[in-house]
Amino acid sequence: MNRSTPKHRNIGQKVKYYRMQRGLSQKELAARLQTVGCDITSEMIWKAENGRRSLSVYEIDKLTEVLQVDYNALFAQDG
Repeated sequence: MNRSTPKHRNIGQKVKYYRMQRGLSQKELAARLQTVGCDITSEMIWKAENGRRSLSVYEIDKLTEVLQVDYNALFAQDG
């Protein structure tokens, strides 16, 4: 069973969109994620945003918490 995100959903690009909407750099987002127990670096965020790394379910859970977005916003199919 694959426990990472499907690439065709462009979740990384959506993370980037919401991160930028919140005025956060990748480094700032990584720092906020680390404060809620998610061990992720700015490099890992860059890779996810650029389709070079999938995000785990746990990471997505923490991203929705920190970015204050609904899961559906990240998983919605691109139209």
